[in-house]
Amino acid sequence: MVKTWRLVSLYLVILVLLSYVIFVTSLSMNVSLYHKQQATTVGVKVSNLTTPTLAIKISSAILLQPDVYNYRGELHLAFEQNSEQVKLMPFIPLLMQSLIHIIFPVVALLIISFTTLVFNSLYQFKKMNKKLLPICDKAGRIVKKYDSTFEDDANFTAFIRLDYALNTLTKLEVEYKANVEQSAFCDKLTKLVDRHKFLEHINKQIDMTANTQQKSGLLFIDLDGFKQVNDSFGHSFGDEVLIQVAERLKSIVRRQKLNFNQDETEVEYNLARLGGDEFTIFIKELDNAEKAVSVAGHVLQELERDFVLGNKTIKISASIGIAVYPDSASTPSMLVQMADVAMYRAKTDGTGVYRIYSPEMGTKMRRYHYLLDQMREAMDSGHFFVAFQPIIHVDGCNISYFEALVRWEHPIDGTINPAEFIPIAEDSNLILELGDWILAEACRQMAAWYNAGMKNVRISVNVSGIQLKHRSLNEWVMEAISRAGLPASSLMLEITESCFIEASDEIICELEKLRAEGVMIAIDDFGTGFSSLSLLATLPVDILKIDQLFISEAMANKKYNKILRSIVEMAEKLDLKVVAEGIERVDQLELLKSLGVVYIQGYLISRPQRPSYVGKKVFDHSANHLAQTGTGVWAPQPSRFLGSS
Repeated sequence: MVKTWRLVSLYLVILVLLSYVIFVTSLSMNVSLYHKQQATTVGVKVSNLTTPTLAIKISSAILLQPDVYNYRGELHLAFEQNSEQVKLMPFIPLLMQSLIHIIFPVVALLIISFTTLVFNSLYQFKKMNKKLLPICDKAGRIVKKYDSTFEDDANFTAFIRLDYALNTLTKLEVEYKANVEQSAFCDKLTKLVDRHKFLEHINKQIDMTANTQQKSGLLFIDLDGFKQVNDSFGHSFGDEVLIQVAERLKSIVRRQKLNFNQDETEVEYNLARLGGDEFTIFIKELDNAEKAVSVAGHVLQELERDFVLGNKTIKISASIGIAVYPDSASTPSMLVQMADVAMYRAKTDGTGVYRIYSPEMGTKMRRYHYLLDQMREAMDSGHFFVAFQPIIHVDGCNISYFEALVRWEHPIDGTINPAEFIPIAEDSNLILELGDWILAEACRQMAAWYNAGMKNVRISVNVSGIQLKHRSLNEWVMEAISRAGLPASSLMLEITESCFIEASDEIICELEKLRAEGVMIAIDDFGTGFSSLSLLATLPVDILKIDQLFISEAMANKKYNKILRSIVEMAEKLDLKVVAEGIERVDQLELLKSLGVVYIQGYLISRPQRPSYVGKKVFDHSANHLAQTGTGVWAPQPSRFLGSS
């Protein structure tokens, strides 16, 4: 293409030069002829002549006729000039006549040039077309592999075919890029970017505006009532709600012109799903807090509209936390955390509202990070210990098993409640290291009691959802048992009902292997997870532990009472033991005994105790019973136990 344009330019230059030479030659010949014939010459005095304008002088010089003057308003060419008189001939007629003389030569040159260019272009086009045909065929075959609808028409020229193929490849490249981004960085359900990519993105955006002191904002959005949707209609229904929420948030981001990518087919990095029912929107340029508040208002309004799925209509709302960079936090991860703190304040103040982060809200977050740092030190310093709470049979108070419960004695803050530090351990994955230690310590202690004669008592260890996901369960447990020298039949694992609901087939298989080895499996907090009772027929479990809250409701609510009775009867038919946990009052025990529940755990029986206390109570006070039955007796305080005075 460049070569062709160079050739055309050369042709034009030559044409102009030839035309100029022909015209100047013709003009010179006409001047000489007029001079010889002295046809229309006039003689005038030099003083009667006037010099023409500069433009006319330049033009006449270019035409090699510099002696041009004005005489009586017309241009004349001077010749035979002396100091007093000069002869003139009209200049304009000479020009017109010269133009007429060159018309045919110039037209001939144009025709020759045009014909030459056309034939050369056709030749070059045919030559290039021949070279491009194999490339077109190759490009067509490549595109056909990725787009079965692509049709390469051989009737078109190679240029058209190649252009069509390249356009199709460009389209496929855009689609492929979007698919790769979605696969690598996006949540599989909603197609929004995940937490990791979102934090990476806002970190880049904040770095770009670091020198300008530009403020940015972040909205942390948590759905209100979403758990009830899952519990009432199932997870598949909940997934559809999340998809619709994502679409509504995308619409808000576009309407409010907060989008990072202008092309709707590309992944939007300013909107992310952090996990579960948590979403976030990043506002790169925030002139004032009112803008973030306005966006939050649109989000609340949009999410309060009905969600229609099939023949069902549901309503949900959202709680929103707002954090501003750099006022609220100095890093992207802390910005998300501060917005999360503000969101929890919004939930505390009522559903369907927003709150802007303020420093006093950070107290909880500072406590979180303080305990996280202290927990790491405590694991190295031995500030954790395992306490053991007995589960007894109401008839005879024989010990069925001990539940191993981790406790934290802080050297400065004193006893830290497990309800406070266990969630932090799970959020930070420290539960993995802590859980390894708890299992090993529980097995070690139980092995000591087993060797001392407590052979018909089990030790129970709680396993979190994080451990289920990150540990090869069978290998992990059996290795701990083997290292302690404890038989598998002396161990029981407690897994919450919610973990069983989300358990994969692989986890279920691991549990079945453990049961085959003799390890018992219990469902903890049964009655609060809203699982399908039909799952009990297939899950590898031996014991149901009914949550304290469920039992408390049954004390005052007849419907809960009937449900509790049904659970006990169903468990009996399925050969499952039932344990009532958290029993603190005698009337609760009386109700459970009337329902046929015989395994009891709670403060009514005993608080979690240190190993030394357990050894003294069991081995010193019921040594004979232990020798005969392989289990001890844990007698509650007489004033606390039903039937005692």
